[in-house]
Amino acid sequence: MKLRFAPSPTGFLHVGGARTAIFNLLHARRHGGTMLLRIEDTDVERSRQRHAEQIISSLQWLGVEWDEGPVYQSDRLERYRERVEELVASGKAYRCYCTVEELEAERAAAEKAGKQWHYSGRCRAIEGDPGEPHVIRFAVSSGTIEFHDLIRGDVQFEGDLIDDFVLLRSDRNPTYHLSVVVDDIDMEITHVARGDDHLSNTPKHVLLFRAFGAAVPSFAHLPLILGSDKKRLSKRTGATSAEEYREMGIVPDALFNFLTLLGWSPGENREIFTRDDSAQWFDLSHVNKAPAVFDPEKLLWMNGQYLMRMSAEQIHPHLLPFLGDGPKTLDDLRTIIDLHKMRARTLREIAEQMAIYFVDDDAIGYDADVVKQHIKGDDLGARLAALHDALASTEPFDVATSEAALRKVAEEQGVSAAKLIHPLRLALTGKGASPPIFDVAVVLGKERSLRRLKELIERLPALG
Repeated sequence: MKLRFAPSPTGFLHVGGARTAIFNLLHARRHGGTMLLRIEDTDVERSRQRHAEQIISSLQWLGVEWDEGPVYQSDRLERYRERVEELVASGKAYRCYCTVEELEAERAAAEKAGKQWHYSGRCRAIEGDPGEPHVIRFAVSSGTIEFHDLIRGDVQFEGDLIDDFVLLRSDRNPTYHLSVVVDDIDMEITHVARGDDHLSNTPKHVLLFRAFGAAVPSFAHLPLILGSDKKRLSKRTGATSAEEYREMGIVPDALFNFLTLLGWSPGENREIFTRDDSAQWFDLSHVNKAPAVFDPEKLLWMNGQYLMRMSAEQIHPHLLPFLGDGPKTLDDLRTIIDLHKMRARTLREIAEQMAIYFVDDDAIGYDADVVKQHIKGDDLGARLAALHDALASTEPFDVATSEAALRKVAEEQGVSAAKLIHPLRLALTGKGASPPIFDVAVVLGKERSLRRLKELIERLPALG
């Protein structure tokens, strides 16, 4: 068994393409087969090398591991020209000398008559000069074209409704139909899993496989991915490329897991599973026919689940691109990562939460709503001064001793511990929510915690 993922380098890797790559990989792994990466870059007008490199980079980041390739179609142009001439020689394809103007005139006439335009095939009987500008068309025969789809079941198309489609353009470059089929034959592809939008191309490809005397591969047309508005996923309903989710702070394992569930389920309400698990369970024939809905909130939830389960060592390399000018070594960040990974849904959120540890102690901005809610009372300054002194004399300065010191001050002051915890959190983080504040204090260290608390005390008159 051999499958292939064959993107066109006309932009970044779309999440639909990423899912197609994953489904090809998982089916190959499940059945002990191999997967080929092929870059379909024969569209000279739209293909870009930088996009090919970006697609490869995104696949590597996502963890899609191919066994062969990448193969570039632009390196195989002579092979396509050679094979199309075989079809001409056998009478299965012909040279068409119709000009663009002539074809447009035919189309306009058909529209004026209220008919759907269909190429007449008039060049089938013309013996023109091969040196004159021309395209090469496939001679489509009438009759039913049938094939079995692993997802849709038996599919039929009528040959009478299919034009004599172009195989080689006038600039001697192949069309998608020719290059894809020649490659699938030469590269011994046994299964073709691609998006539903290719379904109308498949009868043409079946005809070409048969014309070349090659076995027709098994097809699986994957359902579309819809946005939250139940329309085709677009920028309007969310990010559409794998790269955008990478920049958002999604970890690759979470995106891989999430995309695997778009149109397929392992059963038993499983939602979080490893790549190895999915490779044991997945089969293209189990993919749903109905379109899948891309739910960004579900992806954020799943990413948060992955972050909670990952160690600081696993998170650290993915987190590095989001860190600013602060410390970047694992030894410096291990404790902070472990403290915040439970409270974030993305790597970007972790980085934003971590920033508070690396700002100057006198440069913390205080959340206005938290100030309004918790910074009040004429005696607050005296209470915080007492807390400052208690923490200053605390040894060792750890979670248990610092919490005990605060609770003792609260008891002595005749107030609840919360009356001191909220102002302390504001002093240390500038926010109203954080990991347990005594853990934060220990990470900051005794001296910095005391400096931040003193800074709040000094700014109380202005805040009140």
